[in-house]
Amino acid sequence: MSQKLLSRLRFNFGFLLEANFGESRVIELDYPSIRVADDLDLAPLRGSIKASRTSEGIYVEGSLQTAIDAQCVRCLTTFSLPITLQIDDLFYYPPVTAPKGEFVVGENGFIDLAPLVRELSLLEIPMQPICKPDCQGLCQECGANLNEGDCGCEDDDIDPRFSILGELLDQ
Repeated sequence: MSQKLLSRLRFNFGFLLEANFGESRVIELDYPSIRVADDLDLAPLRGSIKASRTSEGIYVEGSLQTAIDAQCVRCLTTFSLPITLQIDDLFYYPPVTAPKGEFVVGENGFIDLAPLVRELSLLEIPMQPICKPDCQGLCQECGANLNEGDCGCEDDDIDPRFSILGELLDQ
């Protein structure tokens, strides 16, 4: 029988459920690397979060800095993309019926931030990630990575229909 590993982003906030409204706790995070989900590793994950007791649940806010592996759309190399995650969410607890799709506090007072961190991390990846602003991309002829040097292909991108204009330039 296999056991599912518990998330390292799972925190016990049960004490806040019994506290007065407005009571809060700050948690500092500093992980050199962390597996957030089966399909996502972050390295490093640093920052702080503040959990506050509200009438409906526990409000979690904070800022985390991390990096995620992304693939450059120009040269197709994998690179580490630095991102900042802004956490700003309410975790509802059992006496209040949570709206569909919202996060909830477990009956034992635990909150797992891993699904939220995964969601925010994936949303921070740009539509077209580029490894560096001056990325040269791949050669259209041979497919060589032009960031590593010239591939030696001739740069003959003149449309044959305009070849007569090229002859005028030679004169």
